[in-house]
Amino acid sequence: MKLGFITHWYDPEVGSASLSGTISRALGRRGDDVRVVTGFPIYPAGRLYPGYRMRPYQRETLRGVDVRRSVIYPSHDRSALRRMANYASFAATGSLTAAATLWDRDANLVFCSPATASLPAMVSRASAKVPYVLHVQDLWPDSVLSSGFLPRRAGALARGSINAGLRAVYGAAHHIAVTSPGMADELTLRGVPTGKLSVVPNWADEQAFRPVGRNPALASSLGIVAPHVIMYAGNMGEVQGLDVLIEAAALLRGRVDIQFAFVGDGVSRPKLREQVRELDLDNVTFIDPQPFDRMADILALGSVQVVTLIDDPLFAMTLPSKLQATMCSGHPVLGILAGDGADLVRRAGAGRTARPGDPGSIAAALAEMLDDAPALASMGANGRAFYSEHLSEAAGASALLDLLERAAGAR
Repeated sequence: MKLGFITHWYDPEVGSASLSGTISRALGRRGDDVRVVTGFPIYPAGRLYPGYRMRPYQRETLRGVDVRRSVIYPSHDRSALRRMANYASFAATGSLTAAATLWDRDANLVFCSPATASLPAMVSRASAKVPYVLHVQDLWPDSVLSSGFLPRRAGALARGSINAGLRAVYGAAHHIAVTSPGMADELTLRGVPTGKLSVVPNWADEQAFRPVGRNPALASSLGIVAPHVIMYAGNMGEVQGLDVLIEAAALLRGRVDIQFAFVGDGVSRPKLREQVRELDLDNVTFIDPQPFDRMADILALGSVQVVTLIDDPLFAMTLPSKLQATMCSGHPVLGILAGDGADLVRRAGAGRTARPGDPGSIAAALAEMLDDAPALASMGANGRAFYSEHLSEAAGASALLDLLERAAGAR
């Protein structure tokens, strides 16, 4: 089957942006001809990656996948106007690229985050009758408005326009896959027929995220010296609520056996570093973003991996990709989460949960985990076993391929 894959984010982008590459390669490994339409890599810092030059169009083969890139406005900062310019630029230029390069596809899969990435699929459907399946990663307009970028009045106006556009996107899609049960329930309330919805959770890049032993030399080179390391590795944005994790570090500053390590980059990193300076904390270390192929070794340096989202109804129906990556790697999880994410941690026996926004709850949960070594070891094993059975590439890719085959058959 000839498949188009439309995504705003793609390799070599890291963090949650790496998911799209994981999915496209999984589909290709099952014998399908996959062609990707995407923008140029800028996530998470909003700067063009080394080795790339912004141009109207670029074709490359990346890790065995045919990739077609369209020019975009490069931004991923706090400015609502610049962020929306980034989203809109790919919606426009990606539509031209999709019309020119995906006309021969049997079906297209849209990695739907942001929702504007669906416009190239609608153009391909209109111009070449190629059906599309959405894989919804976050709900719009909720996710874009909850960020607080827009003033209340502007947000209210935007909500109506975005909802109208989404009704068209959902209506034209052959099928809609969502990543959590809560998303499916919410879209049903918004009028999407239940027969048009499936829950297909994301999976981790199983070649990159895997159980490995701790490398003492690597730990030393990165300034990780304490016996117990609480690690957050990923995008440092507003929705992660990492300021509360630093407040928990302040509560645990008396324990010399505990060190907090923040690995990565994002719009909140400067503010977090300033918070650490103001609190005069010596138990917090910031580590620059690491190469993707090194992440298994980086995660192995942590005693506990933190997965966190702020307390918001939107995120109660979200399964952050870090959760699957951590479970696949066999590490204990502290889920500072509500809703579907917290339920999964508890159901899998993969770790403990704490209340978002509550540093006391976070500090208590961490102390409980670290002070029970046998239970801590079993959490990592439990998470790995649960991932293998319910969240793996084999399960997720097969489900998506089935939906795409049905779409192609209907065409």
